[in-house]
Amino acid sequence: MQFKTTSSPHITQHNSVQAVMFKVLLAMVPGTIAMVVFFGWGVLINIILASVVALSCEALMLWIRQRPIKPYLADGSALLTACLLALALPQLAPWWLTLTGTAFAIIIAKHLYGGLGFNPFNPAMVGYVVVIISFPKEMTQWVPPLLEDHILLSFSETLRVIFTGELPLNYGWDAITMATPLDTVKTQLGLERSISEIESHAMYGPMFGVVGGFGWEWVNALFLTSGLYLALKRIIDWRIPAGIIIALLVLSNSFALYDYASFTPPTFHLFSGGIML
Repeated sequence: MQFKTTSSPHITQHNSVQAVMFKVLLAMVPGTIAMVVFFGWGVLINIILASVVALSCEALMLWIRQRPIKPYLADGSALLTACLLALALPQLAPWWLTLTGTAFAIIIAKHLYGGLGFNPFNPAMVGYVVVIISFPKEMTQWVPPLLEDHILLSFSETLRVIFTGELPLNYGWDAITMATPLDTVKTQLGLERSISEIESHAMYGPMFGVVGGFGWEWVNALFLTSGLYLALKRIIDWRIPAGIIIALLVLSNSFALYDYASFTPPTFHLFSGGIML
């Protein structure tokens, strides 16, 4: 009896690079929709702009390195980097800031080290570090989440602010932007106000939700759910995010127990920033 002989590998993985990348992108959709709802069109514009820049830089670097362009562009890695970075940027960040961070992420943090699988650091987070160090002022242009004293700009107004820096008539930056909940608490604590005083303040009180910053808690809850989905599908190793979250819980709870009036509870740290992303 003759048996058919095949070459290795004899055990194949069910998830290709492309499948993994697009599953992660799919998992990001609920949280991204929540960000658009609470923070406006700037989220979507940043994603589109970062995606165009990332794919262009990816194609350029592949051409320079004499690698096949189409299959590498189709694997979704550059697109995922763009989306992660775009969601971490302020919604009204100028277009050149998004371009700079994305280009650095793809060209330097990814391809300078040899491309996908060889880069020691997350390219999106490298791009984020570059822009937050280089452009600290522009990285403060966060949109408040549907608060009564602030407004959400229309799509055309948001485009104008991002690409020209021109504000709508009769509006100043204070009317359309504000500090994040974590930054606000930090600043007010520096002015020797207690947590209860900050929460009851007419200006800052509306920023607080049930367990975290208003709006931010829903975004983080959805990203947490998406993370659990990816862990159950074994797309990500649950130990890494679990370790980060547990460390944050232990540290923040320790400080809160030491002085509850001066330190926010652990849930506020978990659901008020970008920890889940």
